[in-house]
Amino acid sequence: MDIFKELFEDLKGDVGVRSIAETMSTSDLPNLLLGTALDRALLKAYREYPADYEGYVYLDKVKDFRTADRIYEYGGDGALNEVKELEPYQYSALADGKYEIKVAKFGRKIGFSWEAYLNDDLGALRRITEKLARAARRTELRLVTSLFETPSGPSSTLFDNSTKSNLGTAKLSITSLGAALEAIGAHTTPDGEPIYTERLHLVVPVSLEITARNILNAIEVQYTEGDTIWKTANWMKTRIVLHVNPYISVLDPTNGNTSWFLFPDPADIETLVLAKLTGHEEPEIFMKNPNAMRIGGGEDPFGGDFDTDSIEYKVRHVVGGAVFDWRGCYASTGTAS
Repeated sequence: MDIFKELFEDLKGDVGVRSIAETMSTSDLPNLLLGTALDRALLKAYREYPADYEGYVYLDKVKDFRTADRIYEYGGDGALNEVKELEPYQYSALADGKYEIKVAKFGRKIGFSWEAYLNDDLGALRRITEKLARAARRTELRLVTSLFETPSGPSSTLFDNSTKSNLGTAKLSITSLGAALEAIGAHTTPDGEPIYTERLHLVVPVSLEITARNILNAIEVQYTEGDTIWKTANWMKTRIVLHVNPYISVLDPTNGNTSWFLFPDPADIETLVLAKLTGHEEPEIFMKNPNAMRIGGGEDPFGGDFDTDSIEYKVRHVVGGAVFDWRGCYASTGTAS
């Protein structure tokens, strides 16, 4: 089968595999190739599949499936107090808080018949790894998106104009982006200090990609102040990074096509957190052991199920998400007329 040749090419650089293959029988070859190679192909496809959400998401790890507490502290980094001659230094109050994060198991099985396995001249088995890798990445993206977008609009955990002053209705434009930056600039730390993030991430649905790119890639921007029209170099292109997220409109079928979001760089402020299980950070692929044995002896790893001759694969991926700090982010439903 052509898939054996293609998968074996991926393994030829491994000296150990090459030397073992010289002593293997033909019956051993499929087990090696569709075991080791499919696993490697899955990881390769997973790592290569675009995951630009990692630009605005803080990546974490947990050791098991129990809810994990993440403790954070603040205070002590504000502007220093003046100390007059012979007066004592003043103490600074330190405080802490916590948020919780928990991972869950996601997965899927793919099965096919023994006949389909023998007739696989179109490389269907090779595409299994691509499909499963894509499914794992989409699981992560959907999970991340669900942290800030809901069927009723931007998540109230992060966005609330009455208490956080970070939720608007303006359509995406150079003017509304400026207003969003102004709103973010008014945010302060829990102890009242101003916040600053050098880089912001603009997250939009597919329907707003052209608008966002036109704004950020413009050579210059124009604005009006009183009766005067000003032009300036487009400084936003160096301050804001664009991310197109197709799940925004999927999770919010009402306003998802017009909503847009700004998030701080996770190196400055941890807003969205994506956690993986330690030791299982990437998706894992499994094959169901055949439960049939030929009377004449000899193992056939692709003999399939005793009753139906079916062959099954399973993918397992463990991830979880949490919301940490709302400061430094902004959302708009884009519904204003």
